[in-house]
This record gives sequence, C-alpha cells and structure tokens, in this order.
Amino acid sequence: MNLIKIIISKCLQTIVVLFILSTITFILMKLSPGNPVDKILHLDTAQVSNAQIKATENKLGLNESLLAQWWHWIIQILHLDLGVSYQTNEPVSQEITTYAPPTLIITVGTLIMSVIISVPLGILAAINYHRPIDRIIRIFTSLSVSLPAFFIGILLLYIFDLKLNLLPPASDGQWVSYILPILTMSIGMCAYLIRLIRSNLLDLYQSPIVQASRLRGMSEEYILLHDLLKPALLPTIPLIGLSVGSLVGGTVVIENLFEIPGLGAFLVDSIRARDYPVIQGIVLFIGTLVIIINTCADLLSICLDPKQGLTQQAWPKSSQSFNDKEATHHEN
Repeated sequence: MNLIKIIISKCLQTIVVLFILSTITFILMKLSPGNPVDKILHLDTAQVSNAQIKATENKLGLNESLLAQWWHWIIQILHLDLGVSYQTNEPVSQEITTYAPPTLIITVGTLIMSVIISVPLGILAAINYHRPIDRIIRIFTSLSVSLPAFFIGILLLYIFDLKLNLLPPASDGQWVSYILPILTMSIGMCAYLIRLIRSNLLDLYQSPIVQASRLRGMSEEYILLHDLLKPALLPTIPLIGLSVGSLVGGTVVIENLFEIPGLGAFLVDSIRARDYPVIQGIVLFIGTLVIIINTCADLLSICLDPKQGLTQQAWPKSSQSFNDKEATHHEN
C-alpha cells in the first residue's frame, strides 16, 4: 500500500510540474523578442502588405490576448495536441517523433556507458585508497569535470575521425557513428558517479557490518560483493535520474558539433524561426521524459531499499531525534 501511495503522489506531482513547465514555457516564448510572422512571411527580404500580416496573425491566433492564447494552448495539451509547426505546417508531435530517436539514443547510451565505466573505476579507486591507481582515477575525474563537453568532443573528433579515421561521422545514421557523441557525454558524467561510488565505499568500509564480517573471517571480496556493493550503488540511482535533464540539455551542443539531426539541433532552429508550437512541444516532451525517468529511478530505489519509502513519514520523528542529539552534543 505504501508503494501505491508513493506512485499516486509521484503522478500528482508530475501533473503539477508539467502544468507549471508548460505555462512558464508559454510565457517566456511570448515575452521573447521577435515575431514568428516576420519569419513566416520573410519580411526581411520580401514586400508584404499589412493585410497579409494581419491575416497571418489571425490564422495563427497571435492577435488574441495572452490569456486566450494560453488557454487554447492548455486545451490543446489536454487533448494531446501539440499544435502545428509554423515553418513546416506539420503536426508538432510528428516532428518530435522524427527528431527524437537520435537524442534518445545518445541519452540512453550515455547513461549505460557511464554506469559501465563508473562502477568498476569507483570500486577500483576505493579498494586502492591513496595508491597510484586511486590518484590516477582522481586525476581523470578532475580533468573530466573541468573540461567542457564541446572541447572533449572536438578532441575525440580530431583523434578518431581526422587522424585515425576509425569512426564515421554521426550524421551517417549508423549505430557506430553514435559512439563518439555518447563517449563525449559520458566522460563528464562518469566523474560524478566515480566520486560518489568511491566516497560511499570508503564510508562503508568503516561500518560495523564490515568489521563484523572481518571478525568472522570473511574475505575482502566477499565483504565487497555482499556487504558493500548494494548500499554503495543505491545512491547512484537517483543521481542518474537527476542527470537526465542535463544530458538532454547537453545534446543541444553535441548534436550541433557532430551534425546529428536530433531534438537539440531542431530546437535551436525552431528558436531562431520563432516557431512557438515546436519550442513549447519539445520543452514539454523533454520535461515529461525527465520527470518519468526520475520517477522510475525513485521507485527503483524504493524497491531495492524499502526503508526509503518510509523516510518522508518518519521525517518529523527523525528531525526531532536529530535536534535532541544536537542539543545533547552542545551540552556535553
């Protein structure tokens, strides 16, 4: 029953967040400088009469009040209708379906590759604490955090494409061509996961459970696999879920760098064209995707560790206990 309550609560939170997100996106689009009619009619290069401009505004509903336009937008969303693109006259949902697969491939591939790289390196750094391997891994994480993704992407392109000619450009659409974009995105994300896993393992090595296992004569491999690995990896699940938003946002740069026809590049082109329905639809799609993945990550954490589901209910008691401990500490 507790899990069902959590799922219902997450669904209600999702509805509220999406409503706020869609409203903020709509307002920002309307307040941004520029007019989509200028782009549609090419006013910078063509002679257009005022009657044509007004007719286009009437057709698009841009002559209505801001509140009326917002209400029409909300009604469209409730009917699962994202509108029609100003530039292509195609349904926005169809445009998103066309451009979303490359972005999803990069995002999911980055998550998988980051986990594959981070888990062994984090464990290796922890069990070799303050040894040369640990220092090398920490240098790698420091560099990957400090270097921007576009610089890493340019460096990988120079090495593997221009010099070695091993990987084709991502614009070819082959699955091999996604390796460089995914690797570029993964390097930065790995740093945070490696540090978190290393820190969790080092803390857990000092726990009473490990000391009890050592007193029973258990090997270090047994202690790592049975006592430490699960509790050390559990905190990484919410972090991975929270990273989805930054990953999808980072694809804007990566897709333009590797010339990938994904949502990021399409969003940039739509912003330049003031294509309001497409911009609002893409932002809403990305927001929905991020919320769903975060919700799944939270539910997975609760399923693996049911005690997390009781955290919110036990918060007042835990808070009082924490305050009592702090008061006792100050008295001593």
